[in-house]
Amino acid sequence: MLKSKKDYQIKRYNDSIVYSIGRLYIFLNQYFTEIYKEFGLNPAQFNLLMLIKHFGGEKGVSQIELGDKLFVSAANITKLIDRLEKKGVARRFSSKKDRRINLIKITEKGSKLLDKVWEKHVQALNNILEGFSEVEKKEFNEFLERFKKEMRKKLDKDE
Repeated sequence: MLKSKKDYQIKRYNDSIVYSIGRLYIFLNQYFTEIYKEFGLNPAQFNLLMLIKHFGGEKGVSQIELGDKLFVSAANITKLIDRLEKKGVARRFSSKKDRRINLIKITEKGSKLLDKVWEKHVQALNNILEGFSEVEKKEFNEFLERFKKEMRKKLDKDE
C-alpha cells in the first residue's frame, strides 16, 4: 500500500524507458510495414508465416500455439490465418489425432514468398542497427532479455 506522496513519484528514467520501448515498437512496426508492403504482407503476416514455416515444419502448427507465440487472441489469429489462406500462402487442416485442433502449414507459394522477402528483411535489420557497435547491440540485447524476463515474472505473479 502506498503511504506517502513519495510513493507516487516515478523513479528516474522509469517513465522514459517504458515510453521509449512503446515508441520503438511503433517505429519498428511502421518501418517493417513499408518493407513488407511490396510483397503484399504486413509485419504480423510475415511473423506468422515465419512461425508456420520454421516452427510448424512438415507436420504443421496449431492455431493455439501460433496465438501463444505471437501474443494474439484466438479471434485475431483466426483472422490472420484467414487472410493468409486467401492469399494462398498457408492452409488450415484438422489434426488427425484431434479434429477439434486446426493445424496450419505453409504452402509452396508461401515458402517462395518468404524466400523473396527474406533478403529485404535482412537488409532492413542490418540497416536499422548499422549505427551501433557489436558491444552496444550485445548489451542492449542482454538488457531487453532481462527486461522481458522480469516482466514475465511480474505477469506470472499477478495470475
